[in-house]
Amino acid sequence: MFRKTTFDYFNSTPFIAGGNRRGLGFDKPELNPLKQGPTCYCVSPKSFGHSGFTGTFAWADPETGLLYIFLSNRVYPSSENNKITEMSIRSKILEVLTESIKVKDTDESLVEVK
Repeated sequence: MFRKTTFDYFNSTPFIAGGNRRGLGFDKPELNPLKQGPTCYCVSPKSFGHSGFTGTFAWADPETGLLYIFLSNRVYPSSENNKITEMSIRSKILEVLTESIKVKDTDESLVEVK
């Protein structure tokens, strides 16, 4: 457990000069909407996370209560394998999860039922 002030401090981005989106403890959403970041643009600015060399990805959004963990072995069969990144798999899954939370909160249907 952390004090809220400690959490907020490590989740802040005090060094945003030059387009740096890193917080003190975590990665943050991309600041420039024209650049591809680690997430979709559907997450809140308060969200944070980290992506690892093997493709593992963890992201949390305090505004929605979302905690998303993606475990993978991107380096199989070799470390040259970048399909997860090239296909934006992690951010696409994050987008679906975030949108489903928004739909749940508004009582909308995900699909039209006839």
